[in-house]
Amino acid sequence: MKKEFDVLLLGYYGFGNLGDELLCEASLRLLESCGVPRERAAVLSADPRLSEEKYGVRSFSRWSLRELRRACSASTTLLLGGGGLFQDSTSARSCFYYYAAVRVARLLGLKVWAEGQSAGPLRGRVPLALTRAAFSSCCHIGVRDAGSLSLLASMGLRASLSPDLVMSLPVERVDGCGPFLLFNARPGHRALAEEAAGSCMKLADKSGREIMGVALSDEDAAELERLASSGLVKLSDIAVVSSKEDFHAVASRASGAIGMRLHFLILSSLSGLPLAGCSYDPKVAGFCMRYNIALTDGGVPALSPPLTAASAARGAAAVYEIFSEGLHSACGVANGQY
Repeated sequence: MKKEFDVLLLGYYGFGNLGDELLCEASLRLLESCGVPRERAAVLSADPRLSEEKYGVRSFSRWSLRELRRACSASTTLLLGGGGLFQDSTSARSCFYYYAAVRVARLLGLKVWAEGQSAGPLRGRVPLALTRAAFSSCCHIGVRDAGSLSLLASMGLRASLSPDLVMSLPVERVDGCGPFLLFNARPGHRALAEEAAGSCMKLADKSGREIMGVALSDEDAAELERLASSGLVKLSDIAVVSSKEDFHAVASRASGAIGMRLHFLILSSLSGLPLAGCSYDPKVAGFCMRYNIALTDGGVPALSPPLTAASAARGAAAVYEIFSEGLHSACGVANGQY
């Protein structure tokens, strides 16, 4: 009997973090471009009602075992759709949760696949074992940085490398002539955030520009407020962005960007802004290396030239190629294109 859904999406969705919401949007758009309409996809979310309103798909609570089982029973595959789901830098709970979800899916007969993933950092033996077990259950693995590729290879697992899924989203470009420098910082990396703030201040002073803080979540906003109140950076304002459209409104007033969050850097690059990154994590370092983006070092940063539209198009094509391979591995040719 044909299941209600071809793909059940699982990631860090419904928590109010723009980067993860963009990963969900990108995954759904990629599925559509491969022939899977939204009515054939579902999402596990921390806020199912919001996800249903936002994406127009059926959503289930990720916190309810009953809902998880119900969603899995109605689907053919489970897609780990982007993000750093398996890491223990903040807590090992993430590894336990996603391993358990994969285990439930496999017990209920679903094929599991992963796209746009980062694996690690993993410091504990148990999180490492859970990560290995979860990815070993996948029929296809797509990762977004070379460090994750190497880590999985050390586990005897084969993965494909492509840019982050958000690189596949259409983002309106700006002229890059605004009076502001955009600055993003994230919590949990105090010294690096302060170094990035110092670099941004030095560039602003040298170029005569004002600095606008850009937060992709409430916790980003709190970190920006901390840096400003400590006198480490002077912000004209802090904009909390919750959509691509919000980001475009801010980017259209800017002539450059410096930041920590991967998806802040991706949105800035797709918008056509000169930028520099502050690498707190291998995925950020990998993105900056792939696209020749400068990294802050405490001095006055030389912002890298804007990403060209042609480079952005090649990134989107690379994402589509690996994603479609994964969908074919998981679903075969049962529905149209895939």
